[in-house]
Amino acid sequence: MNLGQVYTKPSVAHYMVDLLTLPSGARVLDPCFGHGAFLDALAAKGIYTIDGIEIDAGSYAACLGRLSSVCHLYNADFLASDTDGKYDGVVMNPPYVRHEEIDLLANPYGISKETLRNRGGTELDAKANLYMYFTIRALRALKDGGQLVVIFPNSWERSRAGEPFRKAMSAMGCIEEHVTVCGNPFEGEPLVDVEILKIRCGGHPTATNHKVITIDGDSLTESRRDGTATVEFANCVRLSSLANVRRGRTTGCNRLFINPPVKTSVCDMLSSPKNVDGFSTSTARTDRYLMITNPDEPLTSEVETYLRQWAARIVKDKRPKSICNRINSSATWYLTPKTAAGDIIFPYIIRRSIRFIWNDRRLPTRDNFYSIRSSHPTALLMALLNNHYVWFQLEQCGKTYGNGVLKVQKYDVDNLMVVSPERISATDKSTLTELAGRLASTAATSLISRITDVLSKYYAIDGIKTMFENARNKRIGSHS
Repeated sequence: MNLGQVYTKPSVAHYMVDLLTLPSGARVLDPCFGHGAFLDALAAKGIYTIDGIEIDAGSYAACLGRLSSVCHLYNADFLASDTDGKYDGVVMNPPYVRHEEIDLLANPYGISKETLRNRGGTELDAKANLYMYFTIRALRALKDGGQLVVIFPNSWERSRAGEPFRKAMSAMGCIEEHVTVCGNPFEGEPLVDVEILKIRCGGHPTATNHKVITIDGDSLTESRRDGTATVEFANCVRLSSLANVRRGRTTGCNRLFINPPVKTSVCDMLSSPKNVDGFSTSTARTDRYLMITNPDEPLTSEVETYLRQWAARIVKDKRPKSICNRINSSATWYLTPKTAAGDIIFPYIIRRSIRFIWNDRRLPTRDNFYSIRSSHPTALLMALLNNHYVWFQLEQCGKTYGNGVLKVQKYDVDNLMVVSPERISATDKSTLTELAGRLASTAATSLISRITDVLSKYYAIDGIKTMFENARNKRIGSHS
């Protein structure tokens, strides 16, 4: 039976407990304590009232003798427990169970996708991993202002199933600490791309403090990203409250969908940031993308023949596996989701320059772009994103990949702090709109400083251009 148990090293458990900034006497919960690493770390503090919940009877029994004198331990299902609003802090390493395997827990544990949704998980995607349900439930267990420290994979930042999870977390609290983990934080085999988050329940939006920990065996060292001093911005909201950010299209088989030798059922698609000059898609170079979104769309004989040939080839080779499975289960395996093009697009791999690009041609994009859609005027949003305040934040939160390259996760874009349009005067909105329009049409980067100057009174932080340039130059200096 896969309970999704992956046990945290003691050094990492102590590090995570140290992220809690709670007063003496605070009530803290580990809702899936496993071998008890977090309970040991909490008890070592000697200042907290500690509760632990564990569904696995064997793990519960193994910890009972060692920890019952300093903790209140319960052999129970946290997801079915009455914990809402009772805790000042929660620290945990939640179970990792893929959505396909959750229903296997129905007997004997009574856990299924249906019961999870009935217990308040309706905001999550049908393909949500079990750790997502645990995280949302843990946030509900907190009092207003309470703190959750959690470790889990960061794959949700890039997956479609992760979007509702991100929105649910954002609605319940704000991220105070984002810790990228390098090395293996677990006993046994490592998981890739793991992160630690500290979330404050109901907290006011603030710039996230980004750190890195490097783990070598049982040793742990902490470092800070270039320019990561936490900056408090005034008059701001997270971008996720103004716009929807999505990853561009992943075809699953580029040779099939990109530049097919057919004349119908195709549209222009933007494949690479290199194909865009400046801050507009008006002159962008495009590829042709086979896009069929309607199962009732009549196909030409040319397209039917092309798809039939590819289907036979994929079934014979048994790859790509995902498309092969679709061919075996559906006659319309070639359909792609119908999604609107973004108003603004953002190449998330940053080399020397940062660009939020006005998608005036309404082009769909490949998955090396983020697509940003908003009900706010595009010109105004362009100004709110193309300025040194936002660019500095990107230098803070991006993950370096060598040779001065910076990669920005969707989560980081969602949490960019931008000035609330409601706080901007009509005169300044008009000026920002005019400057953004000129930026899109001329690509004159001097306009970035002018936009920044207009926004400076709202951010209430001086010297941001120098701060940005210092952070950028430190990143690319040795690679220029």
